[in-house]
This record gives sequence, structure tokens and C-alpha cells, in this order.
Amino acid sequence: MRMRERLLSAAVDLFAANGFAETTIDQIAARADVARQTVLNHFPHKTDFARAWGQGRRDQLVAIAQGVGGDESARSLVHRFFAVFAEMNERERDLTRAMLQSLTPTEIFLYIRAVPVVAIERGQERGEFSSGVDPEVAAEVLTSVYFGTVSRWLIDGPPPFDLARALAARLELVLAGLQPR
Repeated sequence: MRMRERLLSAAVDLFAANGFAETTIDQIAARADVARQTVLNHFPHKTDFARAWGQGRRDQLVAIAQGVGGDESARSLVHRFFAVFAEMNERERDLTRAMLQSLTPTEIFLYIRAVPVVAIERGQERGEFSSGVDPEVAAEVLTSVYFGTVSRWLIDGPPPFDLARALAARLELVLAGLQPR
């Protein structure tokens, strides 16, 4: 497992510095100080690096969901997911841009869901969210809001707006629609 992590680290450093399309397998091998075939043994396709990166972000969300206290509201939990993603994106803006450009929209939804379905289900169980809303659809809508906002934030040049604030405002708009009537 250490070799895989070493290769992923080398790749993401290069993707952040040079862009996904501009980075080659040979450059990744050189950065990790291994043979090209070693890279290909662990990551047969360059997009496998992006998938692994996305899985790492997804794993962070799972860890947040598992660490939820019994008294935390679902609304607060969903805000926390968005805040954690905002912090990661602000810290790794160039890497986020490179990786998101390398994945298809379908892959993005498979690997990086902004809000796990369990958060919506928690809100429904607690009476915070309408039981008439399909949790999968609600999670999909929140993920679309997240990626739409991040995509606009990732334009070239300095960030055009405060990502955390923009995500929180858009989240409140969607969460208002999830409230029981």
C-alpha cells in the first residue's frame, strides 16, 4: 500500500503544478523514483490517479459521517460536509481544478458525492427533512449545487468569490426546500 500512496502523492503534486493533461506517466515515475512499469502496475491509466484522489475525498466524508454525535442535527452535518470540502478546495485549488478536469461528470458523481445519502436519511428520521423526499435525489441535488459552485470558483485567476460562504448560502437555499411542510 505504501507504494500506491507514494505514487499518488507524486502524481497529485505534478497535477497541481502542471495540470492533469500535461503530466505524463514518465514524470510521475521520475518524481516517485520508480520505473514506469511500477506506476502502471498500480495505476494502469492516468485517470486512475484522479479516481483514487476522489475516493480519498469520499473516505473523508465517510469518516465525518461515522463520527457524528447523537445530538448533531442533520442540517449541521450537511453544513459540515460542505465546509470540509470548501476547506480542502481552498487549500488545493490547483489540484482540485486539475482533477475535476480529468474526470467525467459521471465519475465525479460516483467518486465525490458532496453529501452522503445517510445524512439526508438522518434528517428524515429526526423529522428535520421531509419524509416525502427521496434521499438519493436530495443528495444528488446537493452534489450538483456543490459542483456547480466549485466549477465557477475554479475559473482561471484569483477565486472570484469566497467558496465557503457561497456554498453555505446555496446549501441553505436547498435545505429550506427539504424542510417538512
